[in-house]
Amino acid sequence: MEKISVNIFGDSYPLRVENRESTEQAAMEVDEIMQRFAGKAPDLEDRKFAVLAAVHFAEKKNELEARLSSMEEKIDRLNLFLEQNSL
Repeated sequence: MEKISVNIFGDSYPLRVENRESTEQAAMEVDEIMQRFAGKAPDLEDRKFAVLAAVHFAEKKNELEARLSSMEEKIDRLNLFLEQNSL
């Protein structure tokens, strides 16, 4: 594990990570989303931007999980078709 520091919404967070690049990219994405929300609603408290960002990323995760599940079902059907029609 590697120790790094990431900056999100003006605050620095020391982290121990397995993949520096992945964590830095994730932190940049969280910061960008929080900055976007702050631009639209500058009167909200900082923690509310964090909650909005968390909801945003949870929605994306759910969408990707649904797409993955759909693809897995299609692959399973294709594999069954290939098994049934193999020589």
